[in-house]
Amino acid sequence: MSEADRMCLKGCVTLVTGASRGLGRALALALGAAGAAVACAARSADDLEATVTGIREAGGVARPFRLDVTHSDEVVEVVAAIERALGPIDVLVNNAGRIMEKKTEEMTDGEWETMLATNLSSMFWCARAVAPSMMARGRGKIINVGSIWGRMGVARHTAYCVTKAGVEALTRCLAVEWARHGIQVNCLAPGYMATDFNEEQLDDEKIRRRILSRIPLRRVGQPDELGPLAVYLASPASSFMTGHTLCFDGGQVIAG
Repeated sequence: MSEADRMCLKGCVTLVTGASRGLGRALALALGAAGAAVACAARSADDLEATVTGIREAGGVARPFRLDVTHSDEVVEVVAAIERALGPIDVLVNNAGRIMEKKTEEMTDGEWETMLATNLSSMFWCARAVAPSMMARGRGKIINVGSIWGRMGVARHTAYCVTKAGVEALTRCLAVEWARHGIQVNCLAPGYMATDFNEEQLDDEKIRRRILSRIPLRRVGQPDELGPLAVYLASPASSFMTGHTLCFDGGQVIAG
């Protein structure tokens, strides 16, 4: 197999959650450009169309699927619909998530539970839904999108940090349990990226300077820079890699 073939995803069916914007859209576009048929899932049908159109205009194959990942029964239904439309899912990219800035003592039970459901439980539900088909075929790839904040203590972001730490633990556990079925599970942990999650902070020059001072490369990442790493994890090139978290942060974690 040539090096080009090892990074090719032709014939691969991929599900990307949270594909309507930000990192999810960038990941979906990259996977589509590598040859995968991409099931783009999110709650916002209008924004999903922009992602699907971008993949198709580049010559790829994509279908939109409306999905609220906080409902486990809906996850099962949509996974079944994707497999009817495109075939068995070869790669799951668990990307859907949200962030909340709030003092811990002011956070309500409902807000805490919503963060858990969106950022962590949803990844468990999606992985559980695609696993049987992957096990039956003896192969599959799951890519969970975490955050370097899962390794840090950040004031007013307790729920976000806790759920992202859970994503890493989920990745390790699934990788060990499902390795014998040929399923590889890895995690991407971005740092500060130029997305709408960080738009308000990055538009404030004082805050932006403070953020950049913590990043050795002195810049934030661009969403399309993360795409090739997801393609690598989804492709045969990473066939001996499982249970790992790859930090994509300009050196922030190692700088402490």
